[in-house]
Amino acid sequence: MRSIDRREFLKYSAGGLAALYLGGCTHWLPKGTPVLDPVLDITITDAMKEMVTHNAINDARCYFWIYKSNIPDLPPDIPGPMVFVTEGEMISLTLTNKLDEPHSLFIPGIFDSGPVMPGATGKFTFTATKTGSFLYYDNLNAPVNRVMGLHGAFIVMPGAPLAGHKFTPYAHPTAAVQQLFDDFGSAPHWPGLAWEEGDPSTDTVPFRQHVWLLHEASSRLFAEVGNTSPGMGVRIPANFLEAFQHDPFRADGLNRKPEFFTISGQSGHFAHNNPYICPMHRVGEPTLVRILNAGLMTHSMHIHANHVYVPSVNGVVQDNVLWGDTFTSRPSETMDFVLPYMRPPDIPNVGGVGRADTPLVSVENPPAPGVVGSTAHPVWPPVEELNTFLPPKGTKAGVIDISAQMSPQCYPMHDHSESTQTAQGGNYNCGLITGINFTGDRNTPGGVTTFPNAPDNPANGPDFRKEIVTPTVPFVF
Repeated sequence: MRSIDRREFLKYSAGGLAALYLGGCTHWLPKGTPVLDPVLDITITDAMKEMVTHNAINDARCYFWIYKSNIPDLPPDIPGPMVFVTEGEMISLTLTNKLDEPHSLFIPGIFDSGPVMPGATGKFTFTATKTGSFLYYDNLNAPVNRVMGLHGAFIVMPGAPLAGHKFTPYAHPTAAVQQLFDDFGSAPHWPGLAWEEGDPSTDTVPFRQHVWLLHEASSRLFAEVGNTSPGMGVRIPANFLEAFQHDPFRADGLNRKPEFFTISGQSGHFAHNNPYICPMHRVGEPTLVRILNAGLMTHSMHIHANHVYVPSVNGVVQDNVLWGDTFTSRPSETMDFVLPYMRPPDIPNVGGVGRADTPLVSVENPPAPGVVGSTAHPVWPPVEELNTFLPPKGTKAGVIDISAQMSPQCYPMHDHSESTQTAQGGNYNCGLITGINFTGDRNTPGGVTTFPNAPDNPANGPDFRKEIVTPTVPFVF
């Protein structure tokens, strides 16, 4: 048993959105990307993390079990670092357990460390034999250890495309998935770039991809687990599940159901406006989003502005590539989304909604009392939104300008599961939410358009992976 001393654990609160790129065969990375030797050195330990609503009145710190990276030495955090490798790479893993029960590291279909006893260190080697999006997690005492925080994302990229075709995220794509990726940047209905193509002149990287690792946490239940002797009480899966899912309502809200809902460790504003989580690209720059559910709840992911393609579910590349705007993510499941980055559907065009075609022309709006009129003009690019500020530009509170630009073209992605929108820490835009932002269009007359005042997007720059390896996005809220 290890008692939770808040002063002790608070010193571990730190972090960033960390990704490790391992191995020698990484031609799918931009030139100059720092690539590490195929070595993982991980310690299983615990930490306190300050969550999105922490302040002087509301103590929103949460206790977790975590995978801590030692090489490189990254700040302790949850989830564990995202690991990117190329298919066929052999990985060396050192796994040290500093907790008081056996723990493990498991990647479905690829690797299983088996139990590592308290205080022990195990050394392993394994090969990334499959392409796709995988959870790595502790599969012992299921599902307690995984949900307590022992999880992360393990991404395996293909070494080469199929002969005569463009890259997909998979070594063995189905005909439908291959056709989709072949069409990007080539077919009349998908002008712009292929997924594998970048454009240094616009700081657009190739192989654009984001990881959405879904999780939910209960600060009271997780603290109870940390203060419970090994093999007893809520460390038993049945007791843990009962508290997590069915703890009765209390007027003071202090039950043991989850109150924090996160995407890759962040929630609300900190996920919605994080360029490593929230895609920020131009029309014509298709993007892959990898969704992994490490928690115990079902989430219904709803994306505005674009329908998405679903090329892979639970590691199975799909024969029939579904197209829709809401898909269900169940506990321990993985799926991939492809955001085609077509024009938002509220942009009327000659050839059809959302297509990169000649935009319709607006009618002339004559002046009205207190309202400036407008001349007839194409409805894309969205000049009105790009120049709309609420309150009006220049409005100040004292000496601070409080005006906010309403665009460029920001749309939400949120969870239709009600609990993430109503619980403490999950009050809609404080919960499991991110977005899809449009920073321009590759297909406007005269060439590429970048919207004015587009958000600075380090995730789209030539050195963004260097910044990820050295975390720069704070997790201490």
